[in-house]
Amino acid sequence: MRSCLVILLNFIFALGSFTCSPPPQSLSQFTSDFEQLKLEKLNELQRSILRIFSSTYYQNYFYSYPTSQVDTSLQESLLYKKSVTTNSVAGTGLVIYQDLRKMVLLTCYHVFDFKDTLKTYYWDEHRQPTKFLHSLSIKLGQNILVFHISGKSSFGKIIAVDEHNDIALIETTPGEILLSELPFEGSFGDAEKIKLGQEVYLLGFPKGFFMVTRGLANPSSFKNKFMVDAPFNKGSSGGVVIVFTGERPYYQFIGMANSIAYNSEIVLVPPDDPNIIEQYKDLPYDGDIQVKDLKLINYGLTFVIKSNVIIDFLNRERKRLGQLGYNLPVYMKK
Repeated sequence: MRSCLVILLNFIFALGSFTCSPPPQSLSQFTSDFEQLKLEKLNELQRSILRIFSSTYYQNYFYSYPTSQVDTSLQESLLYKKSVTTNSVAGTGLVIYQDLRKMVLLTCYHVFDFKDTLKTYYWDEHRQPTKFLHSLSIKLGQNILVFHISGKSSFGKIIAVDEHNDIALIETTPGEILLSELPFEGSFGDAEKIKLGQEVYLLGFPKGFFMVTRGLANPSSFKNKFMVDAPFNKGSSGGVVIVFTGERPYYQFIGMANSIAYNSEIVLVPPDDPNIIEQYKDLPYDGDIQVKDLKLINYGLTFVIKSNVIIDFLNRERKRLGQLGYNLPVYMKK
């Protein structure tokens, strides 16, 4: 009887000890805390990402097809029309350096890649190009604008490029409120460690609007790129791709969005003139037409330049830029 009592008392003591311990933290509570941390870090990261706009101006010359009565050695005698046009491309830049006088942004080179001269030639009856010039376009100038959080803009200039890997650094002046924009505070990750199906976030300015989207990482056939199934649109070039980690600073830069898969179709369209749209809105069109390469975007097939390639580029340029007054850090893959 006594032994039974001892066993009963031991059982009650063990039960009391068990029930007095704090309950374990639920998985849902942990998940909720981590999601809240993500929101805070995304809001913080927004201060390091700015919109870029590049415009290039061309003087265009159009020439008639020569006849037997025209001296073809005098090209100017065939000139029948001149015009000035503007080609514009939007993009996204990541602030990687800032002091009181200047700021450096990382972005894609193709945002600024416009040829100095463009030529087209007439074709003969066998659909072969002739030596007779049809049009000539000469680059007059180029403006790079960086739009700050305050709404103001500043001019930028290119200070380093890697054309092969589509990487560029541009310099501009800081915004009016210095602390409203900050250099990237996350770490640079090793894109080679990204796993198939790992969740990533893409931040940028598609169509000029700041957007955050997420997708899953996938391999690509290109050595220096991987793919993400996140949406991509005009203005997303240079978009920042990050992953969240469980260690401070909780997120890593693992790449830069630079392109998307698309199908190309050649179509016949009226000239880009808003007056034509208004004039023929409800009428059959019988005016001039032009050939246009229409690109049909395949959304969800976004290519990302690996962080490893970008880190190598930054470290190669670091010494040269240091001599010009840019105190960039040594970038390490984590």
